[in-house]
Amino acid sequence: MLDILTNSYLILFLTVISIVIAIVSETTVQLLCTNLLFLLTMALISLRGFYKHHHIYSNRSVFILLSLIFTVLISDFFLYFSLFPHLKQLFLIYAGLIKISVFGYGWLTTIKILARRPTVTNQTIVSAITAYLFIGIIWSFIYYTIWEINPQAFHIDVSREYELKPWNLAMYFSLITLTTVGYGDIFPTGKWVMVLSNFEAMVGAIYLTVIVARLVSLYSASD
Repeated sequence: MLDILTNSYLILFLTVISIVIAIVSETTVQLLCTNLLFLLTMALISLRGFYKHHHIYSNRSVFILLSLIFTVLISDFFLYFSLFPHLKQLFLIYAGLIKISVFGYGWLTTIKILARRPTVTNQTIVSAITAYLFIGIIWSFIYYTIWEINPQAFHIDVSREYELKPWNLAMYFSLITLTTVGYGDIFPTGKWVMVLSNFEAMVGAIYLTVIVARLVSLYSASD
């Protein structure tokens, strides 16, 4: 059963579905479901890492990750349904920081696993694709937190501003920045957001030219 739940293809599928829902969702309930999917994906990655890579994921690290994921779910619930309006910004910042930390840790450990692989299989390639998408997800959490605190940090095309929600725009902007497409309909105006978006583009480019290129060369050599 654990083999099925921690399958690389399932994790990639859940990641892609989560991204799509994050871009098209219109209600806070849908946003909560999106975050549930994101956190479920991270939980499965933690279990996969513990199940197959004991030298990287320990009992303690998995317990801490799952505990943080649980607290984020509670924080998101309080935030999206405004149960404590006077603490809304606190829940927003806490949830954002924990998501960034948890997904960042998952991404770094996945990179460590990929870098140590002497041979490459289809599962390895799928894990590498998932890790690439994780870059966009991590930065979308950063952009969303900034967006909610200071919407003026971004310039948005007027028509899009009324059509889309902040979480739609954050994920969309993160992915077009990661892929260096840059349509120009959304761009940062705050200096620190400019720095963050530049770093995202650089991390994405370095990932493709170093990690993915290495895996592809190993995969080609094994054929």
